[in-house]
Amino acid sequence: SDDSDDEDSPSPSSTLQSQASHSTISSSYGNLPAHRTSKDMATETTSSEEEQEFPVPSSYGAPGMLGVGGGSRAHTESPMDGRAMRRSSRGSFTRASLEDLLSIDPEAYQSSVWLGTEDGCIHVYQSSDNIRNRKNSMKMQHSASILCILYFDNKVFVSLANGEVIVYQREAGSFWDPQSSQTLVLGTPSSPVTKMVPIGGKLWCGSQNRVLIINTTTLVQEHWFQVGTDGNRCVTCMVAYGQGVWLALQGSAQVRLYHAQTWESLTEVDVAPAVHKMLAGADAIIRQHKAACLRITALLACKDLLWIGTSAGVVLTLAIPTVSTGTGAGTLKSPLVPIGSAHGHTGHVRFLTSIELPEGFDMNFPPTTTDSTGTFLFYLQRRDSTHRRTSTHIPVKTNHLVISGGDGYEDFRLTNSSETIGRDDSTNHLLLWRV
Repeated sequence: SDDSDDEDSPSPSSTLQSQASHSTISSSYGNLPAHRTSKDMATETTSSEEEQEFPVPSSYGAPGMLGVGGGSRAHTESPMDGRAMRRSSRGSFTRASLEDLLSIDPEAYQSSVWLGTEDGCIHVYQSSDNIRNRKNSMKMQHSASILCILYFDNKVFVSLANGEVIVYQREAGSFWDPQSSQTLVLGTPSSPVTKMVPIGGKLWCGSQNRVLIINTTTLVQEHWFQVGTDGNRCVTCMVAYGQGVWLALQGSAQVRLYHAQTWESLTEVDVAPAVHKMLAGADAIIRQHKAACLRITALLACKDLLWIGTSAGVVLTLAIPTVSTGTGAGTLKSPLVPIGSAHGHTGHVRFLTSIELPEGFDMNFPPTTTDSTGTFLFYLQRRDSTHRRTSTHIPVKTNHLVISGGDGYEDFRLTNSSETIGRDDSTNHLLLWRV
C-alpha cells in the first residue's frame, strides 16, 4: 500500500495575518552608552512565566518545519549597569541600551519555529515560547497546503501544493514581515515542489522528476535537470554530502548520486537485494508484500555514511564515495553495496535525522552486546512495558546520534516463530544509533 502524503486541503483564504507585538520600555539607572550597533549589542532575554527560560538571542534564527533553536543564559546584568529593559507583549524581557531598544525589534534576535499545516496555514512561534499556552507570534494563511518549509540565506522558503514557492524576508534587526514576501511559480498543482535542499549556495527544488536550481539572491532559476525518465514520479528524498547529491523518486527502490557542480548522474544503487536479505527470516506472505511495494522513504547523510530508510522498515547504510571536481560517470572505483541493520521497524521508516549532543552531555544507555553492524542502538520502550530490547554498540564513545522514526520495532535477526512478533506493530518507535 502507498501512504504518500499527497492529499491537498486547500483553504479559500489567501490573506496574510499577523499579530502586532506591543512593547513597553523601562530604563535602568546610570549612563546610557551611545552609538552602539545592533551587531555589537549584547542582549538578555527572560520570561515572566513561572517556568522561566533564558535563551541566548542570535542575529539570525534558523526556523525549520519542526526545528527549535535556543541557548542558555550566559550571565546576569546588574540593575545599575546603565541599560534599559524592554518587555514584549508575550512577557519576555530584553535588556540593552535605550537607543538599541528603540531601534530594533527584540524578538528578531530569537530563534523561531515555523509550523505548516495541510489547510495552508503557517504558525510562527518564538523558540522560548510554550506553544501549549502561548499564541503564535505570526500567522499566515495561504491558498494551498504547505509541503515544505526551509530556512536559507536569511530567507524562509515555503512550498505550496499549487506549485508556488513563497519567499519571506526580513531586514537586519527586524522580525519577519508577512507583507514582505515574493511568490515564485516553479511548478503546477499537478507537479508542485516536493523537496527543497540548500546545496552549494543554491536552492535545489524537486518538482515532479525534475530538479530546479534557484539563485537565492536573485530568486531566478539558473538551471534544471531531469532525474530518470518517468515523469509520473516526483522527487521525495534529497540530501547533499560534499560535492555529491543523493536523490530518490516516489515509489522507487533506487537511490541516485548526482554531482553538485556539474549536475551529472554519477551512479545508481538498487537497495532491493539488501532489503530482501534482511527479510529472509520473515513470514513468506509478509516478505512478498514488502518486496512488492518496496520503496525508499527517507535519506540521511551523516559521518561518511548514507542512511536509507525503506517502506519495509529496513534501515540501510552505504559508505559515501568521495566526489571531487573531476569525478564523472564511471569514475567511481568500486560498486556501492548497502548494508542492512539488524534493527529496524515493522512498518515504514517515516524519517531519519541526526543530532549532536552538547559537550559534557551524556545519555544513560543500557548494557549492550555487539553484532556485525558495529553501531549502537537504544530502543525507547513504553513505560508500562516489561521488556527492553537493546543491541549493538561501538567501543568509542561519540556524541552524535542518528534517529529513525517509524511504525513498530523489528529485530530482523529473529525468525517468525518468535513470541515477540507483532506485539508492538502499531506503536510508533524511535531508534537511536550512536555513530
